[in-house]
Amino acid sequence: MLIKKDYFIRKQWIYTGIGWGIFMFFLATITIPFFFKEPITWKKVLIEFPLWIIGGLGYGYFMKKYFEKEKFKKE
Repeated sequence: MLIKKDYFIRKQWIYTGIGWGIFMFFLATITIPFFFKEPITWKKVLIEFPLWIIGGLGYGYFMKKYFEKEKFKKE
């Protein structure tokens, strides 16, 4: 995995988390139901969007902590 050494420093983890959350939102809320011919409602979209953003921020934060831990482990 090619990730820069200081990739998750400062606020970069926020952008990574939001990007991951948006990607997962489209995949889980729009793409998969579309292929299985399930209805996509506004209610579902409005409920799941903030949940995926929060989940993405959690993902970004924990990845930041993981890479900080790995950085100190190698030094």
